[in-house]
Amino acid sequence: MTASMVRGHAVHIASAKAEIEKLVAGGTAIELVMDGAQPYAWIRAVAAPKPPWDREAYDILIAIPIAYDLGTGLDGFYISLPYSFSGGEHNRVNGQALAFKDRQWRAVSWHYPDGKAFQAGVDTIESHIVHCRGFFLARGAVNARV
Repeated sequence: MTASMVRGHAVHIASAKAEIEKLVAGGTAIELVMDGAQPYAWIRAVAAPKPPWDREAYDILIAIPIAYDLGTGLDGFYISLPYSFSGGEHNRVNGQALAFKDRQWRAVSWHYPDGKAFQAGVDTIESHIVHCRGFFLARGAVNARV
């Protein structure tokens, strides 16, 4: 397996690139973007029910580990700001803030259930997007403390 180098870091994301190219070919609004040495999958217009959300779609970023090809899994995502949930904030939008591509983003604490973590070789970027969509649907609303 060959790694590319970005700012002195070995980046093993060839399979992530291939997965994203396949999603693009299938019509998903997704692109691979870089913030320095950190790759992200930028997914546009992830559907959300209005209400309780203030709009019908949100952009999200999924951090792609630089060792993705070596089996490092995906976890969580970032939501594009601003957002509103039931007229306020969602308690799971509580992580690191990120300024990227002229936007503000905030990490969402939306993890896999215990014993059901992302499994390299079984799960994919596509399956992780499905997992992230759950945050905007009933499962995420049930997990909100407003």
